Amino acid sequence: MTLRLRSFVTISLLAGLMLSACTEPAPRLPTAAQVEPALKSHIDVTIKNAVSKNVSVADPGGKDIPCGNGRYKRTYAVKADSVWDSDSDIIATALIGALQYAGKYKLVSASEDLTQREAVSAQYRTRITLSSPAKGKMIVRGETECLPLS
Repeated sequence: MTLRLRSFVTISLLAGLMLSACTEPAPRLPTAAQVEPALKSHIDVTIKNAVSKNVSVADPGGKDIPCGNGRYKRTYAVKADSVWDSDSDIIATALIGALQYAGKYKLVSASEDLTQREAVSAQYRTRITLSSPAKGKMIVRGETECLPLS
């Protein structure tokens, strides 16, 4: 009887430990406001390393934009002139090279004419669009993932 009781207690403890391991809370997501500084830094580093001039902020960000389900994103964008009077596809390619200095990003899409590329970072929870809408022009815009407000 004692052996049976010990076995029951041991099995009960093991089952309890297994259940508690399965119910650990998921890691807490950062907020869009916490991710925004990394987004801004990555865009600023990219535009700087793409050898630009006349840089101006097209979207200063700083606002929570609702995505639904209690989640929000933040945006930021800069535009500039290239120091070279190159075609748009060459400038977009230069922006891709410059993005490598900002952080670990993966290219996920490109326009048919290769003047716009999109990259994402799972690590930073950001999406950046690199584009050259006209010869000698560049725009880098980004957004955070849709994240909780707090």
